[in-house]
Amino acid sequence: MRMLFFGLGFVSYSVAFLLGRNYEITVTSRTLPPVHPVKKYYYDDLSYMGVKFAKVDPLSEPEKVKNLMRAHDVIVNFIGALSNDEQELMRANYEVPKALANVLQEVNPDALFIHISAATLGQKRKLVEEESPHGSGLEPENAFERSKLMGEKEVMKAKVRKVILRPTLVYGWAGAHKQFVEGYKAAKRGVIPNINIRIPAVNVRYLATIIEALAEERPKSDYFYVNECEKVSVMRALELYCQALGKRYLKVPVPRVALGLARFIQPDVAFLLKYLDYEFTCNRTKEFVGNPTFVESDVIENAKFLRLLDSQSRLVPE
Repeated sequence: MRMLFFGLGFVSYSVAFLLGRNYEITVTSRTLPPVHPVKKYYYDDLSYMGVKFAKVDPLSEPEKVKNLMRAHDVIVNFIGALSNDEQELMRANYEVPKALANVLQEVNPDALFIHISAATLGQKRKLVEEESPHGSGLEPENAFERSKLMGEKEVMKAKVRKVILRPTLVYGWAGAHKQFVEGYKAAKRGVIPNINIRIPAVNVRYLATIIEALAEERPKSDYFYVNECEKVSVMRALELYCQALGKRYLKVPVPRVALGLARFIQPDVAFLLKYLDYEFTCNRTKEFVGNPTFVESDVIENAKFLRLLDSQSRLVPE
């Protein structure tokens, strides 16, 4: 089976690493080889494994996209943005999935399209389960939520086999997103915030397992949340970072409502704080992976991975 992954980053790298020995995988990027030092690491590691790469811009090079889609059985869109730049959000979260779904509908409608969306879509009820019909009860309040939901709606309209996955915070052994880098820096200093906060999260291994199962099942249309059944303690994650680095640490009390907490979730995106009190369902995730629990060993390995990047002067948040 041939899989095509749009976007090179922590999540697509990890899924390609886990599935690359069993499937023929091609990963796309607008720049090859990547200029970003962490993405260059991902590129080199996957290339060594035999994963293929294709240089393409999904919005400005439709013919290249068509040719790639014709040659693959499963297309997974990992492209997405989380920022305060509304133009960037609309491009990555709305325009890209819309373009990909439309092209696939034209050239290879029998292929399976898996779109990686997000769990935070403007839900009003704090006990979050899959809505029916799609989009009902969702009321986006900001550009991120709007762009994500708009992208999902375009995918749902396409006359192709499609699945929309809504992961909570994805973590794993090779994450270099800003929140992981901030956690590493705090652990490296030996001073970490003592915060009684638990966040919804999911290990990238579970996401890979679900993608593999969907590729084999080839459902006609589906959408669901991807989430572990228990929230992850931010304090515990930071303690594991310190353990990995061999650092003794001092806990500094931080009020739960402090806006500075946002930097440990995602810098400059404080709106995500409102979801701390939400409970996202894990029911559909359990169908694929049994009992999705917190993988402490991957958090430890993530700290070591970030230390490696730091030692090579490549610790630049993705």
